[in-house]
Amino acid sequence: MSQIQLSLSPQQNPADRSRALFTAVIPPLDGEFLYGYDPEAASDLSVGDVVEVPLGKRVTHAFITSLNSDREAATRLEMEGRSVRIRSVPSDAPRAHAFNQEHLAFYEWVARYYAEPLSKILDLAVPTPTTGKPLLGYRLTEAHTVGAAQPLKRSPAQSAVLEFLSRSQSPIESKLLQSSCGASAATLRTLVQKGLLEQVPITNSLDCPPTPDLSLIQAPILNEEQLAAVAAIRAQGGAFTTTLLQGVTGSGKTEVYLTLILEALTKGRSALVIVPEIALTPQLTERFMSRLQQPVAVLHSSLTPKERWRHWSDLVTGRVKVAIGARSAIFAPVANLGILVVDEEHDSSFKQGDGIRYHARDLALVRAKLSSCSVILGSATPSLESYNNARAGKYLHLRLMQKYHDAATSQFKIIDLNKIKPWEMKSKSISPEFFSGLQSALLRGGQAFILHNRRGFASYLQCSSCEYVVGCPHCSVTLTYHRQTHSLVCHQCNFTMVPPSLCTGCGAREAIDPAAEPVFAHRGSGTERVHEELQLLFPTARVAVLDRDTASSVQDYVEILRRVREREVDILVGTQMIAKGHDLPGVTFVGIVDCDVGLHIPDFRAAERSFQLLTQVSGRAGRRSEQGYVILQTRVPTHPSLLLTASGEYDSFAEQELALRRQLHYPPFHKLLRVIISAPDKTVALQHAAELARCAHTLSGTPQIQTLGPAPAPIEKIRTMWRYHILMRSASIASLQHAMKQLKRIHQSKGDVRISYDLDPHDML
Repeated sequence: MSQIQLSLSPQQNPADRSRALFTAVIPPLDGEFLYGYDPEAASDLSVGDVVEVPLGKRVTHAFITSLNSDREAATRLEMEGRSVRIRSVPSDAPRAHAFNQEHLAFYEWVARYYAEPLSKILDLAVPTPTTGKPLLGYRLTEAHTVGAAQPLKRSPAQSAVLEFLSRSQSPIESKLLQSSCGASAATLRTLVQKGLLEQVPITNSLDCPPTPDLSLIQAPILNEEQLAAVAAIRAQGGAFTTTLLQGVTGSGKTEVYLTLILEALTKGRSALVIVPEIALTPQLTERFMSRLQQPVAVLHSSLTPKERWRHWSDLVTGRVKVAIGARSAIFAPVANLGILVVDEEHDSSFKQGDGIRYHARDLALVRAKLSSCSVILGSATPSLESYNNARAGKYLHLRLMQKYHDAATSQFKIIDLNKIKPWEMKSKSISPEFFSGLQSALLRGGQAFILHNRRGFASYLQCSSCEYVVGCPHCSVTLTYHRQTHSLVCHQCNFTMVPPSLCTGCGAREAIDPAAEPVFAHRGSGTERVHEELQLLFPTARVAVLDRDTASSVQDYVEILRRVREREVDILVGTQMIAKGHDLPGVTFVGIVDCDVGLHIPDFRAAERSFQLLTQVSGRAGRRSEQGYVILQTRVPTHPSLLLTASGEYDSFAEQELALRRQLHYPPFHKLLRVIISAPDKTVALQHAAELARCAHTLSGTPQIQTLGPAPAPIEKIRTMWRYHILMRSASIASLQHAMKQLKRIHQSKGDVRISYDLDPHDML
């Protein structure tokens, strides 16, 4: 536990035995603080309460981490020779409940693993308690009770609301009522106008919605593979177990999740599901609420503070028993957790990219162990870490090889772009066979997904005379040209500028005559260019784009997918966002414009990520009766990742890649610690990196740890900061943790120099 710090209070006597003590954490301050309170006036005070406490001359929020009614903490401090002065907390100080002892144990584990103060973990995990107007809910009126026997003309939604409320003794919140009954705000207003409902304040946060009889919920019809998977997981019992559920795309992994979650709920326990993308939560939430017939808490960064705290409170009180969210939902205070699901467990989005760089999938295993519940890692293309653990017998390994709707396996075709002359191409990005396959799918009434994992119209602008490339002034990357906004954008720091008319390399200037050859040529392509080419090639087709430019919010994302689902879009062009678990029956063709994007970046996980992305996006095709057709365009047609994607041989790819990882001492056989040193001045960054490297070499003076570097990061400058990194490698995670703690004690960010520690890194750029 961190060193306890004490607030000063001259008027408080530490020997006063009539008062009790609690220790608390005040983010973002390090250490813990000791406070006194009246145990009779605040008898319900508990670990996890958020209380307002005095700190110096101000009042702030603090999280209670332990209660010491026998003053053992003060006695211990006095024995250590420290001065003990305790500030009192008023008995009527406002407070809320954020977590319980089990959740605190998890947060403390995370703090120890990443060598961070508990205050920073709580600051990351727990939303700020919000106050404001009382929450309003709906309940039935006496008029409804009197006229219940009289037949009235009601819509299905109105009837559902009235039936739902008839089973509740307490008022139900508007959003909860709407989501549970499929009703709209207008439906509720109409019922109020009819005198059947009334709005009243919800004063007790423990008021629970009516829980359906779970035994009456109709179970889905599972195929033999799914039934076998459910039985095998069920046979593991209720204690901590880990299952890797490897299922081909469209095999019905979600139905297995739902069946097991329903069983957990039947036993009075709760469920937590984490997904890799925020945008996946709306469609998944809707599906879960429909199947489980109860509300679902949603947790992700796009919620307002008030919404996030409301969902958080519903979980910690047990008011809601199912939670779905993105990466940060792993910290959700789900009470009495019975099952934890990590969907698409291979996805790199589960790794936090800055601050405390935790991995939600790895933390899920710890969370499940502390809660004594089962955890399911689901994927069509498991991470090599999970696959290796399953192969070693650490995880139960189950496979779903049959598509749920008996769809035929998609047909793959690799197109070697080296063999096609430029004038033979249908457009800059589309080969003849790609065009033919897409045209055939559209003529049969199918839809198409086109993947190009780059945004914009052109990857960069290059001078036709001196070959000068327009780069970002703040980052060591080129600027991407966006034709729709006629702008150059840095996808690292978001710097934007108008395309230059003068080349700073040779002084060539753009001609006034639009017919003249432009100075700057468009090199490479992105989703915007592919979209334009497809509109020209298929003028009657409805083409849309899904990337970070067109879907800057969850609402944008959901709207684009709604248009695809309702057949308002024929061709969807997008980045990796289109590969994320979408079940769209109309999609029969998938085309990858350039399979080589990301294949050759300086990262030992490049081949794994490419295989996973191509396999995932290919799985969007042919999810129902009609066979899917997949085209992969490449200039390296013999690369193992592409060949094994086309043949669907995950095990062969995994075995090849694991053999290479073992030889090179990379994960999962060795653990890594990456330290990134950055500063506005390149020389200063290098000096600090060299000093830290000398210290790291001293700490790793045993054969247990190998230290590499310092070396310039692959992207050497980002947001005006020059970057160097050091890589420490060991077969022992404990050795790396010890080294990281020692380095953090000596080398922390200071002034303009930033130092980041990334244990178990997933991004080497």
